[in-house]
Amino acid sequence: MPSIQDQGLDIISEGLDTLKNLADDMNEELDRQVPLIDEIDTKVDKTTADLKNTNVRLKKTLHQVRSSRNICIDIILLCVLLGIVSYIYK
Repeated sequence: MPSIQDQGLDIISEGLDTLKNLADDMNEELDRQVPLIDEIDTKVDKTTADLKNTNVRLKKTLHQVRSSRNICIDIILLCVLLGIVSYIYK
């Protein structure tokens, strides 16, 4: 007949086996997920780079539009000013 101490050690041993199996399962799951996380990381890096390039191009385009709009406004204001001046001097 096993002693109470032996029974306690058997229970502890079973618990440790269960923990080992859980740890092995977790390790396998992590091994499966690491490539997926790496792929996501690569895609995020590429998307970030694309977004930065798009922002640069958008900034250039916006600057060009503002510059051309300012030139048009300057020409219109100059025409209005010349019209006012010519009206005053007539």
